[in-house]
Amino acid sequence: MDDPMPESPSAAGLHSSSTLDDPAPTLTPAGMPDPAALVLLAEIADAGSVTAAARRLGCSQPAVSKQLRRLEESLGVALFERGLRGVQATEYGLALLPRARAIRSQARQAGEEVRQRRGHKEGRLVVALSHFATMALLPQVIPAFRLRWPEVQLSIVPPTFQLGGLREGAPDFAVMSLPAEQLGPEFITRALYATTVSVVVRAGHPLQQAQTLSQLVGAQWVLPSLESSVARGLDRAFEQARLAPPLCTVTCQTLTGLETLARHSDLVAAMPMEVHEARMQASGLCRVPIQETIDGARVAIVRWSDAKPTPAGQDLEESFVQAAYLLAREQARTRGHAV
Repeated sequence: MDDPMPESPSAAGLHSSSTLDDPAPTLTPAGMPDPAALVLLAEIADAGSVTAAARRLGCSQPAVSKQLRRLEESLGVALFERGLRGVQATEYGLALLPRARAIRSQARQAGEEVRQRRGHKEGRLVVALSHFATMALLPQVIPAFRLRWPEVQLSIVPPTFQLGGLREGAPDFAVMSLPAEQLGPEFITRALYATTVSVVVRAGHPLQQAQTLSQLVGAQWVLPSLESSVARGLDRAFEQARLAPPLCTVTCQTLTGLETLARHSDLVAAMPMEVHEARMQASGLCRVPIQETIDGARVAIVRWSDAKPTPAGQDLEESFVQAAYLLAREQARTRGHAV
């Protein structure tokens, strides 16, 4: 699903003709690339051509080409290969691109930081949310956040497998399941919630009333992926019960696809309990009442350690923290415990 290419968030900082058409002398130290030119590098790469980048920035195409040539001359390398269908980043351009995007993001956030501290309720946030965060937390977060920040443009995207996007500022942060391997020091994590896995089947499934994991031995499963937190939790539960590991014959990374497969077959599915409860009526799937508890993912806020959130971004993070706390308290109350 391709969306129309939005205007670059950095465009406001480069619209002035004095920046590109008649650039002022730079104060950048010798040997250091001009940060504005690196922002331009990111714009050209994302737009796919110099002409498209100029259009996004509201500048003339010759001015963009001139600035790009200056950057390439200062570095002594070609950053793009020119062709009839646009430009393609060279190995040098690809090497610089993550840093260029990070500089662009930091420049955008710097402007938003000042404006928001002056009382303006505008800005742009991109947040990567897992299915759990979207189903269980977002409905509690959005209404109050929109009241406090009515002019902030909020984009919700799925978590990326490559977390390097956090460094580039797209997304600003993620609310996601922590991976099995520990994240490096370049990431900041903030624990939110420990999920529980539900086993679900279609109505009338032969295993719908199973009471123990042992009754599920030999069943065929559909899971998000073999490396997912759901699959890892399921494997641990079967191992602790000294049972043969579950047989996963189908994987499906989309929630609606996984639900459809389980609803129209005898495949047994597993998903976070909170996601199933939110989707129960729409999916038509039934929870299998097994006695064992299957521990699922640890959900956390993850962001790049060097990225300081804007006031709106910090507010949104705190909103997710509060929503997770209230959900944990409600789940504990339901189970007869106290938080």
